[in-house]
Formats: sequence, C-alpha cells, structure tokens
Amino acid sequence: MSSDLWPGRRRHGHGIGTGVLGMFVLAVDSLFTLTMSAFLIAVLKRVSRALSLIDHPDHRKRHDGVIPLCGGIGIFLTFAAISLLVGNLSALGANYWLALFIVVAVGVIDDKRPLPATVRLAAQLAAAIILVSGVHISFFSFGALLPAEIAAHPPFLFLIAILFVAGLINAWNMMDGVDGLAGGSAAVALMWLLIIADFKAVPGLVFPIETLVAAICGFLAFNMRSPWRARASVFLGDAGSTALGLTIAYLIVILSTLESAVTFPALLWIVIIPVVDTLSLMTRRILARRSPMSADRWHLHHLFLDNGFSPAGTTGMIMLASAICGAIGFIGARAEVPAGVMAFSLILPVGAHTVFVLLASGHAPTWARALGLRQQILSQPTPEVAVLRSSDGDYGKSIVAKKTGIEA
Repeated sequence: MSSDLWPGRRRHGHGIGTGVLGMFVLAVDSLFTLTMSAFLIAVLKRVSRALSLIDHPDHRKRHDGVIPLCGGIGIFLTFAAISLLVGNLSALGANYWLALFIVVAVGVIDDKRPLPATVRLAAQLAAAIILVSGVHISFFSFGALLPAEIAAHPPFLFLIAILFVAGLINAWNMMDGVDGLAGGSAAVALMWLLIIADFKAVPGLVFPIETLVAAICGFLAFNMRSPWRARASVFLGDAGSTALGLTIAYLIVILSTLESAVTFPALLWIVIIPVVDTLSLMTRRILARRSPMSADRWHLHHLFLDNGFSPAGTTGMIMLASAICGAIGFIGARAEVPAGVMAFSLILPVGAHTVFVLLASGHAPTWARALGLRQQILSQPTPEVAVLRSSDGDYGKSIVAKKTGIEA
C-alpha cells in the first residue's frame, strides 16, 4: 500500500487546494475519467443483453422494460484503468483490488442468475477479511468512547472493521432501488471523504477518490433522472452497488487508523443514512418473523415512493439528507469533537429515520396521529401503490387495510 497513507510518511501540505497546477491536473483527470466511464458504459450497454446482464421489472422493481446492469462494471473498469494508466494502482494496496474483484465477480454472477443470500454473504465476508488484512490496524480511532485497553486490542479492532465493511457492502446494495440513489449517495459520501483526506493531508487517497467520483458521474449520466433523462437507461447492478459499499467502507477504515486519524463516529456520520436504514429494515423483518435478508418494499426509498414522492424527489431528498449528515461528520472531524459526542449525536438521524418510518408505514403513534404529522409530512399514495404494497406480506396488507378499509 502507498506510503502516503500511513503515519510518519505522509507529505503534509500537498492538498488539492494548495495550488493552481494541482487543481488543473485533477480537473483534467476528472474530465477524462468521466468521459471514459460514459464511453465504456455506452459500449457495455449494447452487449448487456447478450451477456444476460439485464434487469426485469417485477412487483418490487417498477421500471419499463429490461434495463442493462452494466453501470458498476463500467465504473470500476474505468477506475482500474485510470489507476493503472497513471501508475497509481498500488495506492490502495493489492488487498483492496483482490477484495474488489471478489465482490464484483460475485455481483456479476448474481446479476446474471440470483445467488442464495448465504453465498453472497460468505463472499462479502471473505472480501472484508482480505481487505482488512491489508490495513495496519494497530489503532482505530474511537477517541475516549472505548477504554484504551479495548480500543487498542488488535483482534477486537479487526473484528469491528470486518463487520463494518461487510455491513456497508450490504447497506449500499440495499440502497440501490431508485434511479440515481446508490450512485449519487456514493458520490456525496466520497466527496466528503475527499475533503477530509485533503484536510488531513493524506495525498495517497485524494487521487483515487477523485477518480472514482468522476467515474460515478459518468455512470450517473445514464442513471440519474433529469430534464434530459426521463428515467434510467442503465443500472448499477449488484456488482456496482456492493463494490461502492466496499470501497467507501475501506476509505473510512483507513482514515480511522492513521496517526492523525478522524474518529470513527465522525466518519460514520457520512454513511449513517444507509447504515441506519439497513439496521432498521432488518429489525422490522425479524419482528415480522421474516428473514432479515428477504426482499420487500420496506426500504426508506420505497416508503418515499409509496407515499407519493417521485423517483427524482426520493433520490434528491435522501441525497440531501446524506449531504447534511456528511457535513456534520466533517465539522466534527475538523473541530476535533470528542468521539463520544459524535457517537451520542447519532441519535438524531436514527430518531428522524424511526419517526419517518412510523409515519410512512401507517404505524404512527397516537400522539403523531393526533397532531396530524403524517398528513403534514406525507401525501397519500395512489390506490395502485397501496395494492402493490400488499404483495409484501402481512405488513403490507395491514397498510392497505388502513388506507382503503379493505383487507388485501
């Protein structure tokens, strides 16, 4: 792994904002990377049907016709090619590229023919172990949140890092359900990590992050809804969403283990939206006596959609929330807010998510119904949406009954 990443070897004072030449180089690289990503995805889009890399609509996926699942492949082929072209392939370490290959390969296979959840999880854990094995985790910045003898215990830190990486892989995969959401949220998170890496003078991370953001932007030209694009023409696929989760988790682990590290709770703010939604989703599934890995329409983005928000509005709202949370994480890192304070303050996004889920699912508490909060915050879904949700089991049926007075 690049020596620029590790304590005592970093070149301080060479951030992205310290010179016109440096900014120009990054701008040119970004434009070239974005163009290459868009070109590769356009090519892959033409051959995706022959490769059986296409997504069909069903009761959970409301899109028109079959959509190519080549976005993630295009992003990471571009990322690898640019890294190789500029001689920066070793910056993130061999373990990263091996772990990335595993999740992308398994993702492609899963996109072609769905794999059992246990197989996917085993592959993701293997990738997480390989990834974390390449990081010098003799220190993991929790500040004063944990006793020193625990926080400095390598096996404990190793386990925490593995669980975090595997968890974020799944969280990003679960987020990929609306046009532009997973890719756009990844770009937002990576931009905050880029700013923090520059602020902490870790030049070995600046170029890879900037390159990946540009590659994602090339994909978003096909995936993000806009006045020029009514709907996505390419999807990330499991290969792309899991690879993005892996990469973002890896960058957070690195930034948490440097000598002048950012505390882990501060960095957790940057990805708290997908993390809390995944934990909440699994909890609700378990309480409903279902597998935590089962498919349904209980995700945060589905609740937005099923309560009258447009796909573009849903993506915009969640990306805005992610950007705000990322800003809080950066402010906490810059101001060196104690880890305990940053961790305790996570109750705010957790609480906001819980309230929204209760309101959106029709399970609002009495006090909320009395105040009319649901009517103030959410619009009523169309009858078609209510019926669609009935396919998700008893939870969906109870909502349909509440909305229409008819038992589904």
